[in-house]
Amino acid sequence: MQKEMISARQMFCIIIMFIFGSSVIMGVSSGAAQDSWMSLLLAAVFTVPMLLIYARIIKLFPEKNLFEIIEMLFGKIAGNIIIILMVWYSLHLCALVLRNFSEYIQIVSMPETPQLPIMIAMILVVVYMAKSGIETMGKWSIAMLSAVFLVVIITILFSLNKMDFTNILPFMENDFKSIAAGAFRLYAFPFAETVLFLCLADAMKKKDSPRKLYLYALLFSTVVLLLVILRNLFMMGPGMVGASYFASYVAVKLIDVADFFARIEGFISMNFILAGIIKITVCLMAAAKGTARLFGINNYRKLLLPVSLLAVALSAIVYKNVMEMIDFLRFYTYYAVPFQVIIPLTVWIAAEIRMHKRKLA
Repeated sequence: MQKEMISARQMFCIIIMFIFGSSVIMGVSSGAAQDSWMSLLLAAVFTVPMLLIYARIIKLFPEKNLFEIIEMLFGKIAGNIIIILMVWYSLHLCALVLRNFSEYIQIVSMPETPQLPIMIAMILVVVYMAKSGIETMGKWSIAMLSAVFLVVIITILFSLNKMDFTNILPFMENDFKSIAAGAFRLYAFPFAETVLFLCLADAMKKKDSPRKLYLYALLFSTVVLLLVILRNLFMMGPGMVGASYFASYVAVKLIDVADFFARIEGFISMNFILAGIIKITVCLMAAAKGTARLFGINNYRKLLLPVSLLAVALSAIVYKNVMEMIDFLRFYTYYAVPFQVIIPLTVWIAAEIRMHKRKLA
């Protein structure tokens, strides 16, 4: 199978779209009310050390993905155990985002439609994107990122007449512990989920700097998500933001410019679909690559369809309703730690030890 390679610009756009994923539509809530913007900025700071570790792993093993690196460092048996864990996380995250999508569509536009057909329609698009390869996804992301960013800016401009800037007051009403807890929640979802890009790192060119790539993507994403948080907060107030399942949709639904420009919440749905496709595709590709590594299959694309069917089956049972979906975010923060922190840290330490021994030899 010919090796897929993409430019740094394409990977940059994919990472940003991945981070937006479910975040833009779910409102990036941290549970810190009007201090959520502080939690977001603190989360970005928390994320920097882990992103530097992810980047260092890529730099130590250029043009290798996480599964290849794990097998090289830990051997077949221990390596396969770690690979299984990362495949599970990729598959589970794929199912979670797919369920976010189906719940959103059912609630806002098709309440009488069963969720299964919605999931199937979405996953078919995702499988097609994944089969087309990461090069196609990179080109598509460049165009779609512009559309997503434009929608965010347009909704902010058109909502200015509805904003109440006092909604951000009082500052620091929540204690630092609550703000830090909100930051930890935003760290786990969505920033540290970019650990999955280690699974696609073999598509990066050796000359590209993974450190700059990760940090610039984090900076851009943080700015846009900060704008989303402030827009929702100024439009709705902290109480209504906290009570809404899909805060961004509700906020944009309030836009009404001079009684002739209204009902533009469809733009938010478009954002979710565009970013959601990228996020699910990355998760699916990571799960398929890991599964292919476990079974010694050279072409991971052969496994995209069966893995996608597993994701659909899992997404159908992962939650009973939308309340469980929102409530799970509190537990997801702790559930994700082994995959986002412990495994990458272990891989990094083992890689540094291996490199140090090579220098001494």
